[in-house]
Amino acid sequence: MQQQGMAGETSGGSAPAPLRDPAALRRVLSPRSVAVIGVSAEPTRFGGRTVTNLANFAGPVWGVNPKYAGRDLHGRPCLASLDDIPEVPDCVLIALPREQIMGAVEACIRKGAGGVIAYASGYGETGLAERVAEEAALRARCREAGLPLVGVNCLGIVDHVLKAGVTFMPEYARLVAPAGGVAITSQSGALGYALMQAAERGFSVCHMTTAGNATDLDVCDLAAYQLSMPECRAVALAVEGLRDGRRLQLLGEAARRAGKPIVALKLGRGEAGAAAAVSHTGSLAGSAAAWSAAFRRAGMAEVEDFDALLETAGLFAKAGRPKARGVAIVTASGGAGIMAADHAEALGLDMPQPGAAAKAVLEAAIPDFGAARNPCDLTAQAAGDPTSFGKCVLAMAADPQYGVIVYPQVYSHHQTTPGRIAEIASLTEQCGKPIIVAWIPEQLEGPGAVAADASPVVPLFRSMRRLMNAVRLWQEHYATPPAGEPEAPAGLAGALAALPARGAVLTEAEAKTLFARVGVPVVEERRAATAEAAAEAAAALGFPVVLKLDSPDIAHKTEVGGVRLRLGDAAAVRAAFAEIMGSARRHAPAARLDGVLVQRMSRGGVELILGGRRDGQFGPMVLVGTGGVQAELWKDVALDIAPVSPARAEAMLRSLRGFPLLDGFRGAPKADLAAVARAVSAFSVLLAAAGERIAEAEVNPLIAGDWGCLAVDGLVRAGE
Repeated sequence: MQQQGMAGETSGGSAPAPLRDPAALRRVLSPRSVAVIGVSAEPTRFGGRTVTNLANFAGPVWGVNPKYAGRDLHGRPCLASLDDIPEVPDCVLIALPREQIMGAVEACIRKGAGGVIAYASGYGETGLAERVAEEAALRARCREAGLPLVGVNCLGIVDHVLKAGVTFMPEYARLVAPAGGVAITSQSGALGYALMQAAERGFSVCHMTTAGNATDLDVCDLAAYQLSMPECRAVALAVEGLRDGRRLQLLGEAARRAGKPIVALKLGRGEAGAAAAVSHTGSLAGSAAAWSAAFRRAGMAEVEDFDALLETAGLFAKAGRPKARGVAIVTASGGAGIMAADHAEALGLDMPQPGAAAKAVLEAAIPDFGAARNPCDLTAQAAGDPTSFGKCVLAMAADPQYGVIVYPQVYSHHQTTPGRIAEIASLTEQCGKPIIVAWIPEQLEGPGAVAADASPVVPLFRSMRRLMNAVRLWQEHYATPPAGEPEAPAGLAGALAALPARGAVLTEAEAKTLFARVGVPVVEERRAATAEAAAEAAAALGFPVVLKLDSPDIAHKTEVGGVRLRLGDAAAVRAAFAEIMGSARRHAPAARLDGVLVQRMSRGGVELILGGRRDGQFGPMVLVGTGGVQAELWKDVALDIAPVSPARAEAMLRSLRGFPLLDGFRGAPKADLAAVARAVSAFSVLLAAAGERIAEAEVNPLIAGDWGCLAVDGLVRAGE
């Protein structure tokens, strides 16, 4: 598969290409008729398998191969050419080698087909320049003709509503689960179909697409089509890479308009693309963090494990919006209740105790050796009173503190467990809140599990950890408002006009002047070329002061002994000047030395790092994190796509593990969070407006206190 290096569109300065109109993709992705070019008599070949997989498809299917013209192959007529088909096919599956694809595409264009799917591999994924060019030519021809192309190097598509298995995977026709609920889009064909096979255990899947090389249609186009399907209630998205990651935001907007959530998984989360050129920001904002930020900005719920993708999407499809944040646990096993509570607590989920009305019902129904609390232990005695389970569940669901009930199903019995799942479905309809089944038995595909998977309202998880994490994602998804757009600072135009030439690195003083133009508060300072000038500047600013090396060639002054702190008088300033210049000459003899910056010692506060860089997938990104040693040791940072509003900047700050330091930890004064958020927002607006003209920028540290915030150091590297 091609990933980040895919040729074609880029996340450059122009706007991302719009998503394809779902109406224009209906014929290829939900076809009413299918032609298979390259079918043969051999049932194990890709063409033969595809025709076989269309056995339950109600529309016409034609095979195309002059060798078998006039015969029936795999139960469908075979014709010599596409021109001989009496109708215009919606979808044409091309089961031919790479060398014959372009000719087949031309035939589809002449026929007026609705779109094509190409299995063929050997294109740009090989890395060979001539194959990359061949794929680009194929893309250009399809787009010129308005012929949507799925693939190349893909596994096909499935419309489970129409029973259209346009794929070479064997035995699709065996899948008989009801169609609906979750749609699957995967860049990897094998992984997409692996998810699709959940239908064999009753899981309701309405549609599956595989993008492969995404020569024409990428996962964003494909998922956007699925959002338009009435049967789709949530999308499970597995992505490896995009030519232009900004299209995720377009897909997120489409999901918000449709009112349907997307659960996303990024495959390939390595940090190889995150090496820092000058600042610390690059090493702190790795590629995985950038993708996570992009998913959040797009309003998608991100999972980190493949085995969590479909289960979590199932919860989103079945649960609707949360009505409260509290999690209630009802079980007949004390041990299972403890296990569930452990995972809920570890993820920070709220588990309030039941109110008086619910508690009265629990105490009346549960023996004294049970637990009439949360988690609620009905004990095995519940088996002797079939009504107690429903009474307790409805009592907990009626408590306005709770938005979800978790029921650990400990055993699997062929006679009784399906009935319990049916009861849970009925209780869900009565209370209007989701009841999630945690499937504990090692009889993984027991009859109860199949019943839950097939239910349109009962989510089921085979891992308590995945279940509680999915609840967390579900709650966060609906609690997070859409990102607002910040206002442009008054000095933005002047700042953009002052940006350096390509490849240039601004000195600290120049960088802070740039930041100040957009409203980032900066420390007062003066430049001094001699020791005496430094002493005079210090006297004018007021002692104590800081001296920093002023050099356009040295980005990290501390590494060459270029910083002296807490200088209390003129003599100390003169001595420090001599020490800094001498140390710099020893460590960097070829560097230009312009003198020093003289700064008054900043007021006490919390050190933060504020940075930005241009990401190859998503464009300008802003980072904020705890500064000092923690910045590199703990990588306690928050990342978002620039620009961010002050409200979103404050949310970034609150997400830091070090946020208590800003919030008055151990009696310390609380930082002026609004002032810090405004500075982060202003910095991000500069990054976004500059686009490719800023490769990376950094304020390190940004000091925050109850008095506001100050940028003490700064760096800007222009784009190449």
